[in-house]
Parts: sequence; structure tokens; C-alpha cells
Amino acid sequence: MHSFDRPIIILSAPRSGSTLLFEVLSKSQSLHTIGGESHALIETIPKLNIAYRQFSSNALSADDIDDELRRQLQQRFSDELRDSKGQKPKTSSVRLLEKTPKNSLRVDFFNALFPDALFIYLVRDPKENISSIMQAWRSNKFVTYPNLPGWDKRHWSLLLPPNWQQLNQQPLHNIAAFQWQAANDAIMSQLQKLPADRWCMLSYDQLVSQPEQAVSALCEFTGIEFDPDLAALCSQPLPHSRYTITTPKANKWLDNYHDIEKVWSNIANTLGHINQHLSAHGQPVFDAQWQVHDVAPPLQPKADFAAVPRNSPCPCGSGKRFKQCHGALR
Repeated sequence: MHSFDRPIIILSAPRSGSTLLFEVLSKSQSLHTIGGESHALIETIPKLNIAYRQFSSNALSADDIDDELRRQLQQRFSDELRDSKGQKPKTSSVRLLEKTPKNSLRVDFFNALFPDALFIYLVRDPKENISSIMQAWRSNKFVTYPNLPGWDKRHWSLLLPPNWQQLNQQPLHNIAAFQWQAANDAIMSQLQKLPADRWCMLSYDQLVSQPEQAVSALCEFTGIEFDPDLAALCSQPLPHSRYTITTPKANKWLDNYHDIEKVWSNIANTLGHINQHLSAHGQPVFDAQWQVHDVAPPLQPKADFAAVPRNSPCPCGSGKRFKQCHGALR
């Protein structure tokens, strides 16, 4: 088994740009990854499987790790390691790069697994982030738990935070805001237990607008070289990540303007804490004041029920099958 030297763990809420950051840093000649996210690697261990844990949440803590499980997980990571060219490591000691939004609920867990790990906390403007979470739910491309027990909309997308059950009967903007808030609150509360030199902070805006400066600073923090491969990648606009749903554009969040306005006051405390940490790290803060725009309320389209198959999703957007929703009224 390889030994792990200061693994680098990316932390973020869902749809914050962590895939883009992972794809950029994975081009480093100094780093190894397992080729993607670690869902299966971790959650195929029965004790860590969400069904075994009765679908409570994606959270894992230091209490979930013992010596045998630590050895088993490190062996699993070791077996899947590959470099930027897809090749197995040629050295016994490696620098691991790891990422999944579930890690937002697992900082203590990874700290127990890799006691010298370094953490990169990536944040995105909450208006953009919550809007992107809403878009992901609507796309049905990010379903993580089909037929989630106890969930009134049947399929669950993205991160499963603690207390998700309270979101039953809630509109999508409340669900998206809850996921954003739960992830960021968990990250901040857990990172504050660690020495300041073991974590840093980066905004998605900085990564996209100033990639060379942002990535160079991350390399300095993690102790890796800003090598020619990274320099070449960052010398031009970064490519879209593989999980981009639609082409990015300025003020895309305005598509969900009225819904996000409804949750803005609810996320104020979390946003305030994020801004405190950004300021402490010498980085620009997000605007905490609601931005008033002249955006017309969205028209509510009439659902067409005429030719909907009974087992298809109901056009009303409930997430239920047609036969269990409006089809039951026919």
C-alpha cells in the first residue's frame, strides 16, 4: 500500500465549482487521484453505507473510523491511484487529491482518516450556487437516491444533509437553500477545529476570472509545484467542467430570481460567516444585500396531462409518477 503525504481534500457545497477545481488540479504532475469521486469507494463498506445508516444523511464523523477501517479505506484509495496521465504511481509516497460535495459533511472523518490532510474550502456566490442547485434538481441528472424512503417527491438529488426529512412538502428553492446552508455550515464548524495552516479558502469567481493567480496560490498552500501543465491550463480561460448543465452566462441566477429572494433572509447567518472567513483570508466578500432587479415573475405553464403515460413523472413537477399524482384524479 502507498503512503499518503498530506492529502488534499476539496470541500464545497454542491454546484460550487468543485468539479472544475478538481479537474484543474488533477493536471498537476505532483498529484494523484482515484479518477473521480469516492462515493463507491467509501459507501460500499457496509458500516458506511447510507442504507445501513437508515438514510440518516451523508455525514460521517471521526467516530465512524477505527484502525481496521482506516487501513481498509487507505488500501482502497491506494489501489485506485493514478496520475494526470492515468498511470499508476511510481513512488511509494503520494499526494492524493480527493473531491466530492459529500465531503462537506465529512471533514472530521477525513481528518481521522488522513491526520495530515490539507483542506481547500471552495465557495460560490450563494445566488448563483442556489440557482445552480435548483437547475440540477430540475434536470434529473443528479439523482443520488431514487425512491428515498420517507421522501414525498420520490427521487432525491445531490447531497443528503442531516434533517432532510423536514423538507417534505417544501418547494424546490427551500430544498436548494437548505442543501447550500447545511454544507457550508458543516464545513465551517469542522474546519474551525483544525489549525489555520491546514486549510485555505477560494471563491469560484476567483478561480474562473484569475485562474493563474488562484491556482498558483493553491500550489503554494499545498506545497506542490505550479508546473508547466498547470501553467499552460491556467494561461487561458478554463474549460467548462464535465458536469456543466447549460452554458454559463452572466447573471444566470436571475432565472430563479423570485425564488431565491424568498430564501435570502434565511441564509443570512451562513453568508455572514462565509464573508468573515473570506475577509480573514484576505479575499473579497460576497454582497450580503439583496440585489433588486426588474425581473418579471415567471409564467406558470399549464401542464398537459392528455398523453402522459401512467408510469412517467407527472408534468406538474411534483416528482411523483403521473398515476400517483394528477393521473389519480382522472
